[in-house]
Amino acid sequence: MQAFSDWLFDSKAHGGMTHRAWIALAFIALLAMAPGLTSLPVMDRDEARYSQAASQMMETGDYVDIRFQDAPRHVKPAGIYWMQVIAAAPFGGAEAGIWAFRLPSLIGGMIAVFGTAWLAARLFGPQAGLAAGLLMATALMMQVEARTAKTDAMLLAAGVLAQTGLMMTLLKAEAGERLKFIGWPLLFWAASGAAIMIKGPIIAMVSALTLAGYLIWRWKSPWPILAKFHWLKGLAVLSAIALPWLIVINIATEGAFLQESVGHALFGKVGEADDSHGGPFLYHTLLSAVTFWPGSALLGLAILAAWAGRKKPEIRFLILWALLTWIVFEFVQTKLPHYVLPAFPALAILAAVGLMQIPDLLTGWKAKTLHRLWIVLAVIAGLVIAALPLVGAIQLGEDQLVAVSIAAALGGVSVAALIWFVLKPGLARLLPLSALVAVQYMAAFGIAVPMVDAAWPSNRVARLVDTLAGCEAYPAATAGYREPSNVFYLGTDVALTDGAGAAASLLLHPDCGIAVVDASERAAFDIALSGEAVRTLGRVEGMNLVKGDALDLAIVTLEASRVRAPG
Repeated sequence: MQAFSDWLFDSKAHGGMTHRAWIALAFIALLAMAPGLTSLPVMDRDEARYSQAASQMMETGDYVDIRFQDAPRHVKPAGIYWMQVIAAAPFGGAEAGIWAFRLPSLIGGMIAVFGTAWLAARLFGPQAGLAAGLLMATALMMQVEARTAKTDAMLLAAGVLAQTGLMMTLLKAEAGERLKFIGWPLLFWAASGAAIMIKGPIIAMVSALTLAGYLIWRWKSPWPILAKFHWLKGLAVLSAIALPWLIVINIATEGAFLQESVGHALFGKVGEADDSHGGPFLYHTLLSAVTFWPGSALLGLAILAAWAGRKKPEIRFLILWALLTWIVFEFVQTKLPHYVLPAFPALAILAAVGLMQIPDLLTGWKAKTLHRLWIVLAVIAGLVIAALPLVGAIQLGEDQLVAVSIAAALGGVSVAALIWFVLKPGLARLLPLSALVAVQYMAAFGIAVPMVDAAWPSNRVARLVDTLAGCEAYPAATAGYREPSNVFYLGTDVALTDGAGAAASLLLHPDCGIAVVDASERAAFDIALSGEAVRTLGRVEGMNLVKGDALDLAIVTLEASRVRAPG
């Protein structure tokens, strides 16, 4: 493997990565992040809400207001919805499969991987660049976000670009170079504006904290550096990107968007846990062995490299980028594992720097103990990740366990490869480790998890409905199972209701109506039908993973309706 690693690089080069290295990184990143794009059913709840809202934009032609069914969805700006519309339009528009709505997330993940690799290579050499890119491409949280149709992967892409523009502007300002606006400052401001249109001021906060921390740490006058950012031009660019839609939506909603998105979706999450998504202080730190796996085995080296290089401006910037972002989200009361994703590129680069400097960093027992601690945590995390699909399938009562067993076995191989890597850490062993981990993800996300039918009841209901005959459309209602994925699969007009509501919907559409009724609502459903006879078209048993409730769904229609089941 050392020979292959050497072949990837020009031994005389001291700058960026070669084409061979970029191709290797792209191959591993796509192998890790793309499988499951088409095979994973729609996930509740956020993915279903985002993709359905984008679908409704195409149905109504209204690309300003954001709605899920009739309810306003004023929690995030329109940027990601527009990207999903553009991605889905060539593949059926509002009727496109969920994979089309996931394309912006995959593209965002690839931009984040490539941006991290480029920045690391620019600052610390091509080997560090490839190592940082591989760590980003295989981080577990990247796998989740790159194949989920929501904001966070594309937000990360914008964040990497904004932080790259910020860092390069600062470094060139420190060197006394004259900076034109069209260049690094423009990248910073444009990417910041794009990030605002994707998810509000999250990346602006990351950049502001990093910049403020950097200037304070210098203990020098900040004004010569601040002048390099061309503030008037920069704010004009940012405003041109973010302000037009913000003005229009707030006029259209009489200020309701700003009140909901800032008052509830942003500040409401700071003081108290939103939607029961709480967690203790150090929640993200405790989870990092899993969320950054397998790169978490190098987090000890990342800490050591940060401390050793803290006087260098580029290392100082990376420390502030990662640390201040992390601290903020540890204090925010609402906690979800992906919240700290904007800090991952800085962690990946610091870990890559540590990997390149192992002989100099592991010189005392304290340094070796820190390094070994993170290795142990990463091995434990790897075993948990490997076992999770199999354990989950067994818990859900799945009896076809071949695919999940293979995925679990591949996870075990990846853990063995991780141990092999840390015994003699270096890029020559990081490459095969990354490839093995990518194959593990391919098996897990692309094959095993989608095959656990009990986890995807709305998809199974939709597959059954697709086989029905007798009508061109089937007005539907669900009772006792109100997750947003039902709307994506069964149509914008589906009623998410209770037993009585499902019965009323069925009586309102006597010829072609169907109802999906959980056993928990069946008694109320039957009472509300007032003696009308129904036919059962099929049954689906499964689990509502969001609530942890077992489901026993009957798909029924009126006895006299035209709806017919196959066979």
